[in-house]
Amino acid sequence: MSHRITVLWTVPRSVSTSFERMMIERGDHTVFDEPFSRSYYFGPERRSERFTERLPASSDSELLDMLEKAAAERPVFVKDMAYHSLGVLTPDVLGRFQNCFLVREPATVLRSLARRWPDFTDEEAGWDALDQAADVVGSLGQPLVVVDAAELCSDPGGVVAAWCAEMDLPFIERALTWEPGMRPEWELWSDWHAATAESSGFRPLQDDASAPDEPRLRDVYERAARVYQRLLEHAVRADLPKPGPS
Repeated sequence: MSHRITVLWTVPRSVSTSFERMMIERGDHTVFDEPFSRSYYFGPERRSERFTERLPASSDSELLDMLEKAAAERPVFVKDMAYHSLGVLTPDVLGRFQNCFLVREPATVLRSLARRWPDFTDEEAGWDALDQAADVVGSLGQPLVVVDAAELCSDPGGVVAAWCAEMDLPFIERALTWEPGMRPEWELWSDWHAATAESSGFRPLQDDASAPDEPRLRDVYERAARVYQRLLEHAVRADLPKPGPS
């Protein structure tokens, strides 16, 4: 009998690695960090030529098989960018998962992404694919369970407890803090996860919500803002009753 596969769909620079680190700290899931980035950038079905390296066992079907084999042993948690997963954003595949979303104010994430990858593509910005993932999840009759990064970092206990209630998971308060350090799960993208590796918990954000002036960012921002507002309507509320800590 297979255990659940819970997938957190998100966009780059969204505090998603900290959320993933919290799930690692829980200790009750096998955690995968952006597995479909392998197929998007390094596999036989790659959609990007950003990297020349090719990695084995990186097709969409092989990665799905890896997740399902892991779920035969224990519950699985996956954090991934929706755009990495365009090849599997179908009702057949997402219907096998328990899906949820994490969003952050798009002006901030786009500025941060531009600092790391000034040549990022519209697809790599991630918002169009996140919108597509939400459409598929909605078509399956699953609720749109959304975490807003600003609320998460302002009230980690309240928001994580509310998310756990929506996802039918126990709230484990001790997982809200952790020892700093790089994790083996982050090997492929360790340079992107350095800030989380130095952290010991969620920290309040200082986001700049003003629309970008740069024409390149402004064009992407206008579409991203629409998706953000759509998903924000479904954000979990920290005022839900907290389950008892375990």
